[in-house]
Amino acid sequence: MFGKRWARSQTAPIQESDIQMTEQLRAKVNFLQMNSEDLKRLAQIEPLITEHLDAITERHYQMLGHYANLMKIIEANTTVGRLAGSFRHYLQSLPDAQLNEAYVAGREKIGEVHSKIGLAPEWYTGSYMRLYEFLIPAIVDTYARKPDELSSTLLALIKLLTLDSQIVLEAYQEDNDYKVIDRLGNVLELVMQIDKIKHVLDTLDTTTVEAGNVRQAAEQLSESVQKVAQSAVQVAENASTTMEQATAGQQIIQTSLTSFLSMTEEFAEMQTKISSLMSSIEAVSQVVQVIRSVADQTNLLALNALIEAARAGEHGRGFSIVAEEVRKLAEQTKQSVQSISGTMEAVRQDANQVKETAALLGVHFTDKATQTREAIELLGEIVQNVEQVGHATGHIASLTEEQSASTEDIYMRISQVESNMEQIFNHVSHAGKNIYEIGAGINSLHKGSISQVARLKTKHSLRIVKTDHLLWKWWVYNFLLGYHTIEEKDLVDHHRCRLGVWYDEAKQNQAISSLASFRRLAEPHKRFHEAIRHIYTLASSGKQKEAEMAFAVLEARSDEVLACLDDLASELQVTS
Repeated sequence: MFGKRWARSQTAPIQESDIQMTEQLRAKVNFLQMNSEDLKRLAQIEPLITEHLDAITERHYQMLGHYANLMKIIEANTTVGRLAGSFRHYLQSLPDAQLNEAYVAGREKIGEVHSKIGLAPEWYTGSYMRLYEFLIPAIVDTYARKPDELSSTLLALIKLLTLDSQIVLEAYQEDNDYKVIDRLGNVLELVMQIDKIKHVLDTLDTTTVEAGNVRQAAEQLSESVQKVAQSAVQVAENASTTMEQATAGQQIIQTSLTSFLSMTEEFAEMQTKISSLMSSIEAVSQVVQVIRSVADQTNLLALNALIEAARAGEHGRGFSIVAEEVRKLAEQTKQSVQSISGTMEAVRQDANQVKETAALLGVHFTDKATQTREAIELLGEIVQNVEQVGHATGHIASLTEEQSASTEDIYMRISQVESNMEQIFNHVSHAGKNIYEIGAGINSLHKGSISQVARLKTKHSLRIVKTDHLLWKWWVYNFLLGYHTIEEKDLVDHHRCRLGVWYDEAKQNQAISSLASFRRLAEPHKRFHEAIRHIYTLASSGKQKEAEMAFAVLEARSDEVLACLDDLASELQVTS
């Protein structure tokens, strides 16, 4: 009789559960064939759970203490006391289980915490044995005489604990799956942060061009220095000749200047003679004056003699003739004296002019003599300087020949630098291609991991759409580098990308769509995709430079979108 009733209870017909529950639990509860009768059975064993609560908890943590790895996890994240409190609270919630959102959230929290601290699922499921160790014997003992109630109660407990483990393990698995997705997303974003390849390539290209310019300049400099070196050698040779000529010239000029000084001395003697001449002229003038005076007196005497001769008459005729001759002689003498006086006056005036001119020349010669002496000294200094310049020119010629060799070496080294820069450019370009391929491979893993997850929480979805948004910018960046191919059909609008699909679905969720950051997101996201299309159009038209400049606008639009997503994540965290 007992066996038949047991068999009938195990083969009850499959039916929909009559429990009021969240839609999320419906499939699980129906699969477990759990109904409201099971919840009543669980409520009836509340005294048994309360009775064994301390013993179950103590037994559980005694068992954990035997495993160092488990205790290490506990000590790294919490304390045994806090964990024991949570465990007791969970046991106390079993008899009064309400399959609502709070119930699901509580079990999911357990799974998330276990995933966070790194506690493997087998240890969690194994912990149910502590309940079975105490509750099954207690239930059997309580319902030993009522086999139907015994089996129903045991099944009710098993169904609830199975449901709990399903929810916890599902949350654990989801969190672990998300960890994989998140880590792949982080790695992908780290790869995407290596977005300076183009800047490096542009810099290398510019540097290579500059190196080429420097090489050409070095080549020209080398040629110029060689010419200068040749000229310097020629100048040094000429300088030697110049020194010889300067020394000879010094001797000639010094001889000439010495002669000039001698001429100055001779001119001084001439001035003395001119002064003596002037004195002689003055003396002659005085003699002439005496002769003139004698002539005048003679003429006067002759006149007187003629008068006396006239008085004497016939007797004075001979005397008259003599007197007349004397008078004539006096007149001639007077005329001669006048002529001599005029001549002497002219000579005296000319002599005065000569004297004045000589005086001026004397001053001039004195000044020039001083300058000549200074010139002789300066000439000596000039010759010394010419000698120094000659020696310096020889030294310069030697240095210039050394510089010629150095500039030739610089030219060779710059040529090598130019070659190295070209090689570096090729290596960096190849590295950029490899980075792109690595990113593309990680993205494939990332997408594959996402496809394996049946359900994502809002915070997880936000994290994924953020990475996907960054990918769009990265694809465009690599498109401009020539690594990635974008076709017209790939240019989806802001409704068809992952972020756009999530956004349109989230509009139906009042808790999300009412947030200010959510409402701000639409416009910058739309302009972001418009910027992508604009860049594609420019690049496809051969306007590469314009497309590269437009990328800055795309980055600005992306920053606006990311700011909205970060604000949205923060607001959701506050409201949850």
